Amino acid sequence: MRMRSRRVWLTTAVTGVACALALAGCGSGSGSGSGASAQIKVWLGDPVSPQTMPYVQKLADQFEKTHKNVTIQLSLLSDANAHQQYITAIEGNSTPCIGLVGNTWTPEFAGLGALQPINKTAATLKQSYVASMVDSATYKGKVYGYPYDVGVRALIYRKDLFTKANLTPPTTWTQLQQDAVKLQNANPGVSGFAIIGGNQWYYLPMVWNWGGNIAAQQGGKWVSGMDSSAAVAAYQFYANLLRVDKLSPSASANWQGSDADQAFALGKVAMMVGGSWDLQAILATKASMQSQIGTALLPNGPAGNNDTFAGGSNLAVFKNCADKADANSFIQFLLQNKNVSHLTSSLGLFPATLSGVSQQEAPGGAFSAPLWKTFALMVPHSRSVPEASTWGGVEGSNDLINAMQALFSGKSASATMGQLASQINSQLNSKTS
Repeated sequence: MRMRSRRVWLTTAVTGVACALALAGCGSGSGSGSGASAQIKVWLGDPVSPQTMPYVQKLADQFEKTHKNVTIQLSLLSDANAHQQYITAIEGNSTPCIGLVGNTWTPEFAGLGALQPINKTAATLKQSYVASMVDSATYKGKVYGYPYDVGVRALIYRKDLFTKANLTPPTTWTQLQQDAVKLQNANPGVSGFAIIGGNQWYYLPMVWNWGGNIAAQQGGKWVSGMDSSAAVAAYQFYANLLRVDKLSPSASANWQGSDADQAFALGKVAMMVGGSWDLQAILATKASMQSQIGTALLPNGPAGNNDTFAGGSNLAVFKNCADKADANSFIQFLLQNKNVSHLTSSLGLFPATLSGVSQQEAPGGAFSAPLWKTFALMVPHSRSVPEASTWGGVEGSNDLINAMQALFSGKSASATMGQLASQINSQLNSKTS
């Protein structure tokens, strides 16, 4: 998901290394929740930004009015350093009481013993929250946070070009490839489909669409499925869209979502996979395109599913918080749909509650119009990455991206994916996960 610049709020805001090394126990809440004065320190990150921080501060002020013994101290972490700030704080036993933690980081921090498990099962939470986001907060059978927001991707396409070509949105990846070729041939200067080779989240879910898996537990260890015939075929299919069909500029082998957004807004792309935030970016660049744009569910792969990655964040209580009762009360206050949706809807995201998603797609909601409702319909078709505490090593290594770029250059798919599986196995099993 997209990242935005951050700045830290309040003169006592945490700076990560300074907190861990200079302020003993600076992250812990003080008080017992039984009437004593309590300070709850909260670290925030994506999707909260400097622009939306005043709204969260307003919520904190409201909470304090009904909890006279509690003071909420908010700190906004920088995008570039947020993960390291958490790691430094965990190592220095100086974590905050509450963290808004990226969903792929949650199992990692749980595996380090830093998070307090909540007293509800995953099955119970899935009755109220988006299932994929509950999975992202689950580690070894316990849940370590409450899902806060969720974002998914869908197919964004040029409705006017489809109408001119007498085409309907593709429902399978094979149909997408065929339609993209037709559209490109019929519209010189327009790429049939935007390849986003520099960001795995735009193509890694295709492994699921082909019936494969990224990794699974077998015999007490993680075993990657990226060398399976399904995963090899999925990666090869995507690579061929660029290498064989040439449906996107050669530079798109390294594109991020923002590059595809810009090309689409310039009228140079007929179709792309994109999040609702990508659609927002396109319309912010060229609002006059809105009548020319359509959205559709992602196409199905050979396995009959169109599952995509669920991006988002979870609200977690850290184990060394001295006032877990008030910390959990503040989390429940933040999680009220009205409090989440005011922030998320402006960013093209959803509250991670099932009722929140339903409210957003209902008449009058931010996702009620047909152009936007597609994203709400994609939410049930989302999944999370393997719940390994060492997943961050896979994500940070860029091995998933490097493998795709090797295929773009014509390298052997079976050899490349075999190497990728070996790299993932090494990363995931590098310590207890």
